[in-house]
Amino acid sequence: MQVRDVYITKAETLTDTFVKSYPLNQFNALMHLRLRFAATTGGTSDTVGKLHHWVSKIEILDGSNVLQSISGLELLAFNCFNNGIMPYQDFHGGVSLTTSEELILCFGRFLGDKGFYFNPKMFSNPTLRISGAFTVSATAGIATGTGALSVIARVIESGAPPYQGFIMRKEISNWTSAASGDQPTVLPLDYPFMGLLVGALKTTIPPDTILTNFKLTRNTDQFIDFNFTGRDAFSKNVEEFGYFKQKFRPLIGAAAIWLGDLYFQTGAVASVGGATAKGLITIVAAESVTWAGTGGETADLEEMELEGAAPAASVYFPFHPGNPYLLPDPADFLNPSGLGDLRLICTQGVVSAACTVCVEQLHP
Repeated sequence: MQVRDVYITKAETLTDTFVKSYPLNQFNALMHLRLRFAATTGGTSDTVGKLHHWVSKIEILDGSNVLQSISGLELLAFNCFNNGIMPYQDFHGGVSLTTSEELILCFGRFLGDKGFYFNPKMFSNPTLRISGAFTVSATAGIATGTGALSVIARVIESGAPPYQGFIMRKEISNWTSAASGDQPTVLPLDYPFMGLLVGALKTTIPPDTILTNFKLTRNTDQFIDFNFTGRDAFSKNVEEFGYFKQKFRPLIGAAAIWLGDLYFQTGAVASVGGATAKGLITIVAAESVTWAGTGGETADLEEMELEGAAPAASVYFPFHPGNPYLLPDPADFLNPSGLGDLRLICTQGVVSAACTVCVEQLHP
């Protein structure tokens, strides 16, 4: 099999609010698309650092047919669970520095999957569309007009294996949580499920307290695939996928609070550049990490390193062995054929969190 990497767009300038579309029908087979975002930090600082949470939607459209549709935050979580590692990130909080990261839109079960890929020729007008809005701020965002995007396609040029379909990832439900009660999500019955991704995001609040139970039921409890407490669901992900890591370089000479993307069992350490400098982590609360320095730091060498689970405040329910190093077998996928009803029931425990349900299905 012969593959190549090709730029669909390279370092294209993004307006502060953007919608970008790129046709895909010039390709025969796509394994994945690397979406590289970059921007210049604010003139005083950038206490946010991240770019992906300003990417509201990443879609593959074929006319009115939606083949993929998730946010940047959801794609970050899928990258962690599908590939077993946080995607590339280089986050800075200092003055007028380049901060950058990548998200990988995989059409297979994992990065490099040869068995499943997207064949644009099977559709009328397949298009990649990316939407978002950067926060422009001197202290907590980017400098206006400095956003940039590259899209790098991994193309199977020749020798592609027989086409079996691609993995489709979509957000199908979102709501604001209540302090108690069940929230049902009726799941589609069209294609087999590789997995489900459920998000429960509220700053500084562990997601297992926001959604305290998860139940997947077929035909009104005729068969129950799982019925986990929140803690058991999130700890199961740790056993299956381990912990993830993230880094941020804060502005020097001041206390810094950074909101990372790891929300469960999160810990952090500080490393400081400078002969007389000292620094330490003083508080960790879910994804929020507080760093304090004594002064004397070397610019852009001090660093927070986070380690934890629940990327993007999400829990993943795989319908396969649940290990990124074991090949997900489609024979293990949940096939809804013949079912009259399939629904996920989430029990709520904290008010005003942003909750989402994404499906991961094998599209023929």
